Amino acid sequence: MLLTVVTKTADILGNPSEPEIISNNDSQLLYGEQFQVEEEHGAYVYGYSVIDGYKGFVERVQLIKNAPVANSLIHVRASHLYLDPDFKSRPTTRLSFLSRLSTTDKKENGFTQLQSGEWVFSDHLSPLKNYKIKTDLADTAQLFLNAPYLYAGRSSFGIDCSGLLQMCLIAHGLENPPRDTKDQQGTFGKTVSEDKIQRNDIVFIDG
Repeated sequence: MLLTVVTKTADILGNPSEPEIISNNDSQLLYGEQFQVEEEHGAYVYGYSVIDGYKGFVERVQLIKNAPVANSLIHVRASHLYLDPDFKSRPTTRLSFLSRLSTTDKKENGFTQLQSGEWVFSDHLSPLKNYKIKTDLADTAQLFLNAPYLYAGRSSFGIDCSGLLQMCLIAHGLENPPRDTKDQQGTFGKTVSEDKIQRNDIVFIDG
């Protein structure tokens, strides 16, 4: 069963019996990302993220079935969904960079309407198909400047080091980049000597 995230983020838990404790096996999904369910466990479902194959438990209430297919994404650090096409209307949620949306062709007052009926600022959207940032990795990483560190986080509301690298790689067109540092190291690119490090190189620190 394929489900879609309908909250601004949804935690992937390694141990749902202690949801308040972040484990080494935790990660996070963004709004509009998909989760493939393999088993149901009470208030949780067990499966994996379609983005990176990361396995764990997600609260069932944060996911829906038969969601409209996403065709757009947020290309700025953060944006809001609104009840009406008006900045003075009350936002329903806040979305992070690379959150995925199903938009309609209806536009009004600088906003685009979603299949859900909510509205998002049109200038914050890019087509999802073949999305690839043209600037360099370092510029993309700077979108997260001053974002708080959050172990297992993948959003501008809280992110960890491997999450930062993964989101930058996704934005630059790398499909299904690994989530954890141990898997990222040596997976792409080539090794360079320390005296030849330059902008956009990725530095892994022991430990």
